[in-house]
Amino acid sequence: MQIRTRLTFLFTLVVTLILIVAFSVLYFFLWRSGRLEFERRLRDRALTSAVLLLKVEEVDSALLKVIDQSKHDILYGENISILDSSGKELYTNNDTLRFLRESEIVEDIRKHGTFRSMQGNYTVVGLPFRDAMGRAYFIIAEAIDVEGFQRFRDLRTLLVVLLFVLVAVVAFVGWLYSGRTLMPIKKIMNEVESISTDNLSQRLYATDSNDEIGKLVLIFNGLLDRIENGFNLQKTFVANVSHELKNPLTKITSQLEVTLLSDRDTAEYKALVSSVLEDIRELNQLSNGLLDLATLSQDNVKLHTALVRLDELIWEVRETVQALNTSYRVEVLAIGMPEDERKLCIEANSQLLKTAFENIVENACKFSEDHSATVSLICSDKELEVRIFDNGPGIAKRDLERIFQPFYRADSSARVKGHGIGLSLSRRIIEVHKGKLEIESSPGQGTQVNVGFSISR
Repeated sequence: MQIRTRLTFLFTLVVTLILIVAFSVLYFFLWRSGRLEFERRLRDRALTSAVLLLKVEEVDSALLKVIDQSKHDILYGENISILDSSGKELYTNNDTLRFLRESEIVEDIRKHGTFRSMQGNYTVVGLPFRDAMGRAYFIIAEAIDVEGFQRFRDLRTLLVVLLFVLVAVVAFVGWLYSGRTLMPIKKIMNEVESISTDNLSQRLYATDSNDEIGKLVLIFNGLLDRIENGFNLQKTFVANVSHELKNPLTKITSQLEVTLLSDRDTAEYKALVSSVLEDIRELNQLSNGLLDLATLSQDNVKLHTALVRLDELIWEVRETVQALNTSYRVEVLAIGMPEDERKLCIEANSQLLKTAFENIVENACKFSEDHSATVSLICSDKELEVRIFDNGPGIAKRDLERIFQPFYRADSSARVKGHGIGLSLSRRIIEVHKGKLEIESSPGQGTQVNVGFSISR
């Protein structure tokens, strides 16, 4: 069922229920008012007859019956009876009708002082009466409210017809209104259907950004922004991977083709194999970095962790980086070292965290003019922070915004060999370990990488 049909049905159902309740309450109160009014008229006629019979000496039962029967406003099926204190009938204006359970009515008047009831179509009232001498009597009167019954039959018919007419009008108006309400959604659907991978830059338009539809459009446009960025990054990533793979493969192919042109001596073959092996190692390093980055980019990645002393890990990183190149120098400084060594421990995957710091420290050494880097471990009650500083050329502000994109390399790093995935991989590893990585740099001032881990003791 379409939303428009469902909305119209629910709207019509709710309004119908409200109308039924409203009409029922209206009918009940009108019916109750009409019944009370008819009982009052019947009681007044009965009291008039009792006054004439019991308080006017000139009027006896025969004369009173003539008076009652000569009235033009006599009620349909009217029967008024007057009884003495013992329940004996003194007068009745209609000999053809008898009260049902007359003795019970008298007894009820004795107990409660009044009586009112419906017996079939008859409205029956009873009340006590005293004459001028104080003698007690009972008056019982009954009649059929023919006009009232007809009036309420007409009212029921009118309300039922009016209910169906109003329900039809409500359903029609609801159909039009729901269609108008859903028009912006239909427009959004048409705009979304026109968006494809060829025009991801297209955005939805909202006339009012403050209502729910406008907020939905803003959210969807934000999603399109992320999708477009994802596509662009994917395209850039594929292009960069192709470029990074092409260079060593081209070198390997060229060297092998040149070597096959003529016979070479053993030294030349060894040099060729050594050069090709270096290119293969470069390819292997690139593929491993890409595999690690792809694995850690998954949201549900699970790590095998244990308590790792951060200061010991930093010293291991220092030894590994200096072993990579004999010209690299790494100075480690410890600030605010706690007496309790457990405050230096974090829950981490030792190998991954070591890889992250190795990439950062190696970059610092590569880009420094003297191939040196300073690593500071700062300990506080709430955080363990590692700061890696180099005295390289620095990074421009425009490059800082994109430095963590895979394969992106700033202009200042063009002269240094690398693939541009180390920082991306390192940041992802730090994030997986609930840490934070930030870079502070400006051209000519060097670069400082800050890695922080929150701790709770």
